[in-house]
Amino acid sequence: MKRRFFHPYRSWSIRRKLLVIISLLIVLSVTLVSVLSYNRYTNYFTEQTKEQTQQIIDQISMNVDTYLKELFRLSLTPYYNNSVMEELESQPQNDMEKLEKQRKIENYLGSVMILPRDDILRVYILTNSDVYSNVKTPYNMADYLDYTKSSWYRQAISTQEQIFLPVHSEKVFGNDKTQIFSFVQSLRSKEDNSRVLGVIKVDANYAGIKTICDKVQLEDGSALFIIDQDKNIIYQNSRFTVGKLDDPIYQAALETDGSTISLIDGTKYVINTSTLSTTSWKIAKISSYNQLNRYFLETRNAAIIAALVCAAAAVFVLVLFANSFLNPIFTIVRRMREVQDGDLSVQVPVKNHDEIGYLTESFNTMVNRLRQTVRKNTRLVKEVYQSRYLQKEAQYNVLCSQIKPHFLYNTLNTISLLIKCGEQDEAIRSIEDFSFFLRGVMNTDKDIPLSAELKLVDAYLSLQKTRYEDRFLYRIEIPEQFMKYEIPALTLQPIVENAIIHGCELKRGNSVIQIGCKEEKNSFVIFIEDNGRGMEQPQVEEMNRMFRVPPSQVSDRGEDVLNESIGLMNVNSRLQLKFGAEYGISVASKTNEGTCVSLRMPINGRKGERTDVFLNDC
Repeated sequence: MKRRFFHPYRSWSIRRKLLVIISLLIVLSVTLVSVLSYNRYTNYFTEQTKEQTQQIIDQISMNVDTYLKELFRLSLTPYYNNSVMEELESQPQNDMEKLEKQRKIENYLGSVMILPRDDILRVYILTNSDVYSNVKTPYNMADYLDYTKSSWYRQAISTQEQIFLPVHSEKVFGNDKTQIFSFVQSLRSKEDNSRVLGVIKVDANYAGIKTICDKVQLEDGSALFIIDQDKNIIYQNSRFTVGKLDDPIYQAALETDGSTISLIDGTKYVINTSTLSTTSWKIAKISSYNQLNRYFLETRNAAIIAALVCAAAAVFVLVLFANSFLNPIFTIVRRMREVQDGDLSVQVPVKNHDEIGYLTESFNTMVNRLRQTVRKNTRLVKEVYQSRYLQKEAQYNVLCSQIKPHFLYNTLNTISLLIKCGEQDEAIRSIEDFSFFLRGVMNTDKDIPLSAELKLVDAYLSLQKTRYEDRFLYRIEIPEQFMKYEIPALTLQPIVENAIIHGCELKRGNSVIQIGCKEEKNSFVIFIEDNGRGMEQPQVEEMNRMFRVPPSQVSDRGEDVLNESIGLMNVNSRLQLKFGAEYGISVASKTNEGTCVSLRMPINGRKGERTDVFLNDC
């Protein structure tokens, strides 16, 4: 049944399949756009509501700030009444003058501050010896008998700045207390600003603040309140009781600066706050998020349900089609990874008759051809490698065959002559050098430290020096820092032998062979110099050109060249095969001046463990 159901679909073109899926995606997109548009509009409305509410709160904060600044300015009004300032400056001589002074000052306080305003409860002017006051509510005069010890009084006389006393309780007549806030300002002489005449203290209630805040119209589920610096609610028009904050809503308001949405006890609230610039009071308005968005809740719920239904249907359809459409492609991808890992025996069964089926057939054909090509190329590479390897092995064997018989004969003959001539010590030294050299020649299949290679060369040169009866001198001057670098075994001996043959045998007089080393960038260069006949420049250029030919093309250099310079060619090929084409041998020479052969090798950090080095300076 399932096969029959999907059989027509397998014959569809990819175009048709994509059209069907895209149509479903369009339907889903329309639904999503509708939902997102509604959400965007709702978010926009919420943000606008938050901004408008914040503007209201900021305006209330500004009005309260203005009101408090006005109260501040009232404490400065005595400066604008010359009569009051003169009385404060005067020094009464008798009781009548004292009573007259008190009457004028207290009448002024009552007419200017107390009578015109409902919010000012009491006004005091405190001097060093007298208290002048005008009040609306009775108070306990005993509280002001020792006012000079009050912190606010001492602070006021020490500064010209106005002082704000935050919300605090003070006793009225009897034991009752009332919540007030106060402004304190020092009054100073106009002639001598440093002379304090007294301190004015204005006590006010919340009538003015209440008048400002009561003008705000609140919607259902909202609350407006003011919190003082001690976390007391000094004004509120909600169901919450004035007192210490213990409700999570108020705690959220205390932690908010500006506008935010908070989740409190499972209910979302919009919280707007503003802090007064003149005091540390905070004005906060809390609104129910659901109340603000009640006109949009039904539309939102309907949109969400519709979007969920569309999304579920679209996902269901997409899953059905995606499984059938993408599984063959996933199968091909998996098989391609297996081919990438080297498995060329994979095949993908052809189940569809559309473009994917054609792609599957093409993939199988490609893998078959790749498998055949790899087999063929592997065989060819193996044959070429074996051929090159045998060729190099043959060349190396030729080199060894050229060195060993001739060298063995000459060395043994020299030792025999030394013994016959009675030079026993020299013969013993030659035998030791010869034994050391033979041991080194047997270990040509691995890298050795440069110090070990130099000991081998030193033994070889010592034997040759004995044979040639001191017709040449040699020096090995290698800095200690290079001694631990590893190089292929028997790298220097063929070069030294070539220097003896062309620099000593063909030169009249004594010859000098010098071996040195230097560092260049990320490589080091070993150079072997002789002062022999040298070579013509064309011959030098031809040799350097041959050294630059890749080792794989060694057979293209010509049999004559190979036979003539097989030692140098072999060393150069070994270095290039091991380190790369940028390394190897280069030759510099001048006629009748000598030849310098340089061997360049990389500094790769590999160092040998042996540190014993034998240097001979002849």
